[in-house]
Amino acid sequence: MDPISLLLMAQSAVAAISTGCQMLKEGTALIKDAKGEAEGIVGQLVDAKAQALGLWAEISGLVEWAQGLWASLTGKPIVRKPAPVRPSTPATAPAPKAAAKKRQSPEPELSYEEFQARQVHEICENLKVYFEAIRQLKAHCRELEEQSLTTEKVADSAIDRIELEWQMRQLASQLNHAMVYGTPQDLGLGAMYENFLKMYDQILEEQEYARLLKTKKERDSAWQQDLLRRHRIDRSVTGVVALGVVIWMWGTLLSLGWLVKTPGGLWLLLSSFRSFFS
Repeated sequence: MDPISLLLMAQSAVAAISTGCQMLKEGTALIKDAKGEAEGIVGQLVDAKAQALGLWAEISGLVEWAQGLWASLTGKPIVRKPAPVRPSTPATAPAPKAAAKKRQSPEPELSYEEFQARQVHEICENLKVYFEAIRQLKAHCRELEEQSLTTEKVADSAIDRIELEWQMRQLASQLNHAMVYGTPQDLGLGAMYENFLKMYDQILEEQEYARLLKTKKERDSAWQQDLLRRHRIDRSVTGVVALGVVIWMWGTLLSLGWLVKTPGGLWLLLSSFRSFFS
């Protein structure tokens, strides 16, 4: 994937994470406000109920006192009305089969805990997308660094690397602000993200060290193989030269032996030397 597409993918992930963190923060604030208002309303209702019960007790006492006074004046006993009897409700007829079909109930609204869990899951998924894009961008930067050693367009390679590094720093700053300062403190996402960054940086350092060690081993192995190849070539050349010298000396000795055994061979040899040096 080209670096522009990777940058756009990382930017989309950061925007989604920022939106999710903002929704979590606003949801927590709304819950706290609603909880405070509910507690205030409940307190007012409790006070109102206590006042109503006290007023009802006073009214009942006055009514009983008035009834007793009336009975003492008239000499009639107090007639208390019996409590009204509620009529029994008839048993409901069974619903017809046609109406017994269950209607599809609407989906229940998510509770705050469910909403919070879903938002945290989406934030974590977008974090995976962001760090995968950043990993590929860093790999592309390493490729540009290696290409800059052999390319003639040094300025183009340097500008591309500087641009990618600046874009990644901006995205990291936005993400850090969203995760640390844009989430509720009691949720603990900011502390979790900081711990993750420490572990992530440590793993990256270990991977970079392993990569450099592997590269060094590969270079040392290539150098040793090249040295061994050159050593073999030198030995082969030395062996061929030595063999040639041995063959030449052997031929010379055979020629001298033949000249010695041949009548007039020495005279012929001396004549050839004399003509060569004259």
